[in-house]
Amino acid sequence: MNELVDKFNAVPANQRYVGLVIAVLAILALFWFVFYSPTLDEINQQKQKVDALQREKQSLAEFKRRKATVLAELENLSSQLTEAQDKLPKGAEIPSLLQRIHNQAKTAGLEIKRFQRKPDTPKDFYVEIPVEMELAGTYDNLADFFFYVGRMTRIVNVSDISMKRKDSNIDGTGALVVKANAKTFRDKSDAEMAPAKKGKRGRK
Repeated sequence: MNELVDKFNAVPANQRYVGLVIAVLAILALFWFVFYSPTLDEINQQKQKVDALQREKQSLAEFKRRKATVLAELENLSSQLTEAQDKLPKGAEIPSLLQRIHNQAKTAGLEIKRFQRKPDTPKDFYVEIPVEMELAGTYDNLADFFFYVGRMTRIVNVSDISMKRKDSNIDGTGALVVKANAKTFRDKSDAEMAPAKKGKRGRK
């Protein structure tokens, strides 16, 4: 051991300093490559994983927010669809609907001279059901009838209204003969919608 120390002391000082620097650098290099660099790589990998998980968490939070929005929109659309279907009945309900309109006229005190269903008129997504009416009664009777029809759940439009006195001799009752066209609507059946869908596919 003493011989080793003596040999070290025999080396010139500047060479000893150089040797010490080289030794320190060698130790630092060994520490870098063996310990620090792998640890730094592991830290970077873990940081990348954390960043990826954080992005995934944000994406999931955004998806959850959008899901809630989409579900709310779907619920709103479902409610609107139900309301629209209530206003556009299926074909099987039309006779009873027309009967209700007929009954509303009687309830209003109108004399029904004519109540005739005309041929249906198909549109893109629904079918118009026109009815020609000829009614007799007073202004008040007519106003009550329009009021009753306006409160019906189903859509019923009354147009082309013409009025004249019931007879040439005005008897003080204000009796009128009213001609009008009532128009209600129904939803198209799947079978009725099928030709339109085929036509659209054929044009593509």
